[in-house]
Amino acid sequence: MQANTSTIIQSNVTATDIGPRLSGNGRYAAFTTNQDLSGADGNLATDVYLRNLQTGTVSLVSSAAGDTTPLTGASSGASVSADGQTIAFQYAANGALVDILVKNLATGALINAATNSDGADANGHSYNAEIAGNGRYVAYLSKATNLVASDTNGHDDVFLKDLQTGAVRNISTTAAGVQADADSKEIALSADGRLVAFTSYAGNLAPNDDSNADIFVKDTANGSLQRVSTDSQGNAANGNSDHAAFSANGRYVVFASQASNLVQGDTNGTRDIFRKDLQTGETLRVSVTADGQQVRGDASDASISADGRYIVFSSTAGLTAGDADGKSDLFIKDMHSGAVARLSQSGGANDVNYLEGGALANDSLSVLYTYFKYTDGMASDVRHLVKAEVGAGFGDLAGQTINGSAGIDTVLANQGADRITGLGGNDVIDGGGGIDTAVYLGARDNYTITSGAGGLTVTDNSGADGVDVLANVERLHFANADLAYDVSGHAGIAYRLYQAAFDRAPDAAGLGYWIRQMDNGTDRFDVANWFLAGAEAQALYGANPGNATALNLFYQHVLHRNADSAGFNYWLNILDTGVASQAAVLASFAESAENQAALIGVMQNGMTYTPWAG
Repeated sequence: MQANTSTIIQSNVTATDIGPRLSGNGRYAAFTTNQDLSGADGNLATDVYLRNLQTGTVSLVSSAAGDTTPLTGASSGASVSADGQTIAFQYAANGALVDILVKNLATGALINAATNSDGADANGHSYNAEIAGNGRYVAYLSKATNLVASDTNGHDDVFLKDLQTGAVRNISTTAAGVQADADSKEIALSADGRLVAFTSYAGNLAPNDDSNADIFVKDTANGSLQRVSTDSQGNAANGNSDHAAFSANGRYVVFASQASNLVQGDTNGTRDIFRKDLQTGETLRVSVTADGQQVRGDASDASISADGRYIVFSSTAGLTAGDADGKSDLFIKDMHSGAVARLSQSGGANDVNYLEGGALANDSLSVLYTYFKYTDGMASDVRHLVKAEVGAGFGDLAGQTINGSAGIDTVLANQGADRITGLGGNDVIDGGGGIDTAVYLGARDNYTITSGAGGLTVTDNSGADGVDVLANVERLHFANADLAYDVSGHAGIAYRLYQAAFDRAPDAAGLGYWIRQMDNGTDRFDVANWFLAGAEAQALYGANPGNATALNLFYQHVLHRNADSAGFNYWLNILDTGVASQAAVLASFAESAENQAALIGVMQNGMTYTPWAG
């Protein structure tokens, strides 16, 4: 099994409203930049390039057939076919209308797709091209009025061009062919080009429509039109919906929405990601935690795997453990298991990542996105193109064994109880969800460990393991020692119960045993009951003390003070009325704010334990 890893593959790229694109086979990355990557660029404008992610070679796309010189105007907004060999993009020559160009890399041919069926150029700007996975169809928005007959609505419409036959259709119409009465925007295509999704404010595309932006899907085979920004019963969204994306099989549409009525219990008041099943009508919310809890923070830029199982999106919400900085990050969601993993790694405390255009390959294991930062309040114009590889164990909640390299690694683990070995270099390790252990091969005394708001920094004083920055890592294993840092988790609860029950620090072997039991599902009340039944606790509290006696002893041995009358009376009533047992009250004393504050100083720097091997 593997961890999630991210690699910058190109710097100084230019983001657009479409963003970078990844071919369905995961091999090619299409992007725009104003850098001269061709060695012959004198246009000082943005150009489209294609990077082969296997060989690292970069090819110029925005050039004429048989020419290695960039076009004279600005090119942007690339969309790439599944095999990476056909690319559509928008092109604006100086003073001319914006066109949609399509480059066939196999033949070198370059054509203008913003034409009518007779080949006449569009008489208005065309933009936001989307090419089908099979490379045959290209859809785009246009202000033109001459692409189809009787285009009189005066709005931006969605057009679909068949690159084989040259035929053009207006997609943003009702099933009966009535033109939309408002602008349309944002297009997505199924892999075969049959289904076209788009966003529109038009009020005449669906019955009882309102003023909200909705997502529609046109079936070009039969002309039917379906509104997909609805709940599972077909009720329209009560807020704006946009930015649709198709699974390659055409069954699922994923989109962003401000609506609060698409699923039950949507009360976070923020923009969420949803998945619509076009076969069953089911609508599911995607941008929730692994256990299905909603969070506050806007989500956008969704992309979906070929089979609809995996969805990538950006969000400012804290969807994974330890991610509460409010920065925009990229996440992947497994719709089968519910698992969520963060693919992007935030920078320092003063950095803000702005992620744009997440794209998911058909294999669902490769993700492409761009990011730039605000550092110390200053905006950076440098955008980086990043490829993230999703670990093969994603969605497996049982945990993974992850080994880095001798060099510098960035390890972004998933939801399970992972065991991560950096193996040298200055590594960044984010354990994600679950109870994770970072493994070091040297003895404990060789390392300096410092705690900060974001996690731990582990420095190998010999230099062999470098300096590692850890987040969401609960345990450290060394050649001769183990330390637990989950003060609020199982290790901390077990430590406080030990101190409460026996009025002493826990021994390493005993703590390790009860940590293991709690990791395996034993709750703190059962642990307290076992403790009080033992000989050591009975020597302190008696074999069968009365409630008042036990309570006074809890105050003495846990909180190390006399009972206050109000507190004593409260807990005595709890005991006398049978609401809670003496073991349950002991567990409550152990987790009280007073006891936690008293013990934090000896726990926060790591609790030594011996892992239970039984």
